Amino acid sequence: MSKPACNPWGVKTKRKYCPITLEPELDEEASLMTSSQRREFARKLERWARQLRVSAVILDRISAPKPRPSLAYVPQRRLLLN
Repeated sequence: MSKPACNPWGVKTKRKYCPITLEPELDEEASLMTSSQRREFARKLERWARQLRVSAVILDRISAPKPRPSLAYVPQRRLLLN
């Protein structure tokens, strides 16, 4: 992939390429966005990512097999005999 020429901060540098390279799908989504729109989109994606992580943890807890108790069940009457 060729590196596009850009100078995002308006500072003269020796670099002739943009230090930011996005993945192709993300670059396609963000190509027409301004910087404030990109920040808003990033907040939305972070919120969604957190929700997905939390829901995955919940699903793991629900679907995990419960461990067998280490002691066998003893009826209350038997316990009173001890």
